[in-house]
Amino acid sequence: MFNKKHISIALLAGVGYALGFPSLFGKTLLITPILGILGLLWIIYNKETLKEKFIYLTLFNLSYNMVGFYWVAQTLQEFGELPFFVAFLLSLFFTFVITPQLYLFTFFEHFTKKKREKLHLSLNILLMCFSYTIFEYFTPQQFPVMLGHPWIIFGEYLGFANIGGIPLYTFFSLIIIHQLIQYFKLKTINKFHIAIVLLFIILNPIINLTKESSAKEELNLRFVQANISSFLKVDAENGTYASVGEVISRYGKLSLEDSKMKLDLILWPETAYPYSIDRDKKNIELTDIPSLFQDIALKHDTDLFIGGYDHKFTRDDYYLSEYNTNFHISPEGNLKDVYHKHILIPFGETLPLPDFINEKLAKYLRNISFFARGNDYPLFEIKNGMRFINTICYEVLKPEFVRDYLNSIDKRPHALINLTNDSWYGDTSEPEQHLFLTLWRAIEFDLPIIRSTNTGISTVVDIHGQELTRLGVGKTGNLDYTLKTQLYQKTIYQKFGILLFLILFALIFLFQNILLKYNHE
Repeated sequence: MFNKKHISIALLAGVGYALGFPSLFGKTLLITPILGILGLLWIIYNKETLKEKFIYLTLFNLSYNMVGFYWVAQTLQEFGELPFFVAFLLSLFFTFVITPQLYLFTFFEHFTKKKREKLHLSLNILLMCFSYTIFEYFTPQQFPVMLGHPWIIFGEYLGFANIGGIPLYTFFSLIIIHQLIQYFKLKTINKFHIAIVLLFIILNPIINLTKESSAKEELNLRFVQANISSFLKVDAENGTYASVGEVISRYGKLSLEDSKMKLDLILWPETAYPYSIDRDKKNIELTDIPSLFQDIALKHDTDLFIGGYDHKFTRDDYYLSEYNTNFHISPEGNLKDVYHKHILIPFGETLPLPDFINEKLAKYLRNISFFARGNDYPLFEIKNGMRFINTICYEVLKPEFVRDYLNSIDKRPHALINLTNDSWYGDTSEPEQHLFLTLWRAIEFDLPIIRSTNTGISTVVDIHGQELTRLGVGKTGNLDYTLKTQLYQKTIYQKFGILLFLILFALIFLFQNILLKYNHE
């Protein structure tokens, strides 16, 4: 039933896929995920039973998990306060949930095989590339990873990115993969498929719908990266006096430091302030905010974005009693607006279970926050007139969420601000992975990303997905930076989302069909 060669290929394929993203072995490599998925699909297409396909897929996921997500064990140990051996065993279960889209794709491939065999091979290939792309894009993942992500290393030359988004790059990667499989298996290639891939690659650096202006607006930023450990952070949130004092002292001292520039905005990362703030529900400007916030705003005459907790109501079990929040403080020291996090992290901020079950479990699972979910899409405007949208943590990894946000506001923002806390992951590749997967939002929406984190990486990303500056992992200090930007127009991807990809696929499929009929005649 099992072939040692295929077992080896499945395991190596998982490693190859993991190396397409920052991992245990360093930076991303574009070619390795293509080779990894090639190896996986080669096996899946050559197995007869669904059981065999799922077993080899699980082997692929095992090596992918161990190389790409090795840090999960450390996170469980840190966040769940578990012995390392127990945390390691639990991290192995991540193997079964790491790629739900691949299990769905394999299921689809298996049960449509007989019907698809009636199609010409070239149409069959296009259908499989399309279905893989759709499953990948729409299937919820704990950590959203897509085959098209590694193309971001060529960000300045990806002209189609703000037209069709990441699905285009997954789709054309899959055409390359299937043509390699076809060549290895049948010693033939499809000239039309090769032609559209070459055309896609050639046109990418030529197509440019972004209108750049020589007159740029300047935004003077200060990132406050206090480098608070997860232990100190949790201890402060639990009310330990010494820990609270240490956290507030670090942020306060760094924020109050003089700057060589006139600051427009100071940023603290996700949940930086350890106490919950009781927002005035009738008049937000009457909210009693910490005097430290007022001191910082008044000293620098600047706006503040502060990550913290917004009190909703009081409960002993804390269930839905707080929001994970970004507080906008005006230069006058008043609370001006808030953003409540919409997408909560499963097993950290909620459980993927019905509310009535979560409410019962909240009494016992004190390591899970069970935050309330936000509903609003605020547009923040600071004193100099520049506007921003805000995401918290891995919300920025969801292209449809960012698209919905942008389409829910009346005015175009100058940038997207992302507040994050990666302290749970320690000195691992997770912060680099998290940032790497974030970059696509900048290029899809022509929107610079301003990313403030607790322990790193704090950075500014331009509209080509390229970092302009950074304060790395484990660094303590301020990062003062002047971002030169402009108000870019809505991208085609923002207007139409994945619809253009669907139209493109339909046209390619139709044209391939016409070619087949023409050649047959």
